[in-house]
Amino acid sequence: MKQNYVINDTNGAKWLSIPELDKIDFIRHSFIIKQRDSGIETNGALKEIAAKILNLEKGQVATINQTHSDAVFVHNAESRASGADEGFDAHITNNIGIALGVVTADCVPVIIVDKAKRVVAAVHAGWRGTAKRIVQKTIKDMADYFGSKPENMVAGIGPAIGQCCYEVDDKVIGPMKKEFGYLERFSIKKNENKWHIDLQLINREQLIETGLKLDNINLISLCTSCYPDMFYSYRRDGTGAGRMMAVVMIK
Repeated sequence: MKQNYVINDTNGAKWLSIPELDKIDFIRHSFIIKQRDSGIETNGALKEIAAKILNLEKGQVATINQTHSDAVFVHNAESRASGADEGFDAHITNNIGIALGVVTADCVPVIIVDKAKRVVAAVHAGWRGTAKRIVQKTIKDMADYFGSKPENMVAGIGPAIGQCCYEVDDKVIGPMKKEFGYLERFSIKKNENKWHIDLQLINREQLIETGLKLDNINLISLCTSCYPDMFYSYRRDGTGAGRMMAVVMIK
């Protein structure tokens, strides 16, 4: 498993990138982190930051109405997601100049790139989306709509709450146990009703199950709850927590 990232600063905007994704010449990507002295980042503010980093207009940054679902939006020449749409938690495009963004504050952001067909996806995977296998459904839609093949894909898993801090109860562990026979590999039982689970590694396992090569999966294993100077965390900060954004685009 690769563990590498670069901390970047573009005109005061702070963000992380994955070197292996930086090598793909037809895309740009960013994991936007907590900004210095900026207060709570709203969706609109994050779009402005993403536009600054990617040298785009704010309107070129597309977000979705995230509802912890397993629904995937497919952008094409005629369709574009908006805040008024029904809930989606992943989106895909082969369009040039549209940056796909997902907003997080502990959940797992996943960027997927098909190097052969030139298709990109951005995925928001909380525990519900993870239990519903949203990354696998995203890959299936990439195949169905664009002819993508998992063996040609590269993925980047961004910062999320780590197993160290993500304690869950029966409400979460029950659906996870039913869905994943391998859950014990990525969970630690603390007492009769409490577990610590690793959402990043469960999503990585889903990518491998779907056919991605392990060497093509890049993981930033930084816990959003453990690093308050870098990340917002809903679990740590509560309902007033700010948000971060993972974004990817075709140049």
